[in-house]
Amino acid sequence: MRRTSWASLVALALLAGLVAFLALSWMDGQGLLPVPVPPLSALGPALLAAVLLALGRSVRRLVRQEPTSITPIGASRVVVLAKACALVGAALVGYFAVQLLLTLDNLSAPLPREQAWSAGLALLACVALVVVALVVERWCEVPPSDDDPDRPGRGTATAA
Repeated sequence: MRRTSWASLVALALLAGLVAFLALSWMDGQGLLPVPVPPLSALGPALLAAVLLALGRSVRRLVRQEPTSITPIGASRVVVLAKACALVGAALVGYFAVQLLLTLDNLSAPLPREQAWSAGLALLACVALVVVALVVERWCEVPPSDDDPDRPGRGTATAA
C-alpha cells in the first residue's frame, strides 16, 4: 500500500469543501437554517488522533523490533486506520472550512459567532487528525530487508 499523498488530501479537501459550499448555499437560498456545528464537534477527531498516535507508537516499536504488545496483524490494521483517518480528516477539513467561512460575515450575532468557534475548533482538530495519520503512516513503513530483490540500489548480478 502506498503512502497517502498531500496532493490527494488537498484535492479531497477542496472537493468536499465545494460540495459543502454548494449544499449550504442551496439551503441558504431556500431559506433553511444552516446546518449547526455542535460545540463538541472537535472532540471526535481529537480523540481519534490521540488513539491513532498511541497505536502508531506501538507499531513504531514493532518496526524497530522493540518490545510491544501489538501483533503484525494489528499493525496492518493500524496502517489501514491511519490511511482512512487521513482521507476522512481531509474531507472534514473541507467541510468545516466552508462552515467557518460562511459564518465569518456575521460574527456580531451570537449564533454565527458560536458556529464560527465550533467550526474553527473542529477544523483544527481535523487538521491535527490528518497530520497524525500521515505521521503514523510513515512510522508504519517497514524498511526493506537485505535479501529483498526489489530493493533499490541492488544490482542484478548473475552467477556464471
